[in-house]
Amino acid sequence: MDGMEELEDVAVIAATNRPDILDAGLMRPGRFDRHIKVDVPNEEGRLAIFKVHTKDMPLGEDVDLEKLAQETEGYVGADIESVCREAAMLTLRNDIDAKEVPKKYFQEALEKVKPSEEDTELMQYM
Repeated sequence: MDGMEELEDVAVIAATNRPDILDAGLMRPGRFDRHIKVDVPNEEGRLAIFKVHTKDMPLGEDVDLEKLAQETEGYVGADIESVCREAAMLTLRNDIDAKEVPKKYFQEALEKVKPSEEDTELMQYM
């Protein structure tokens, strides 16, 4: 990227969740030719993420992943992973011998883990 040596067939890909604090030099023409904003997952995407992070987790009969996906607007994959991990930890803190993670601990986890993306933050990137 410094222009010292010509390279062929090399692609540089970078990602950030804080474009507002990138050095202006990185954004100059010729540095990164394409800028692609990846939106937060929609409800269907959030459901798929919940399924990935609860795949090996014994869920209580009262846990409705579709309902959780509806309740997590603005959550990104890492947030959903944190919700699942927090629910599991809350369950074990309450009962080390618990056989499943009940809904109430997912609800408590949602109170602790807030979405990374808020509408006000999204507006500054558009």
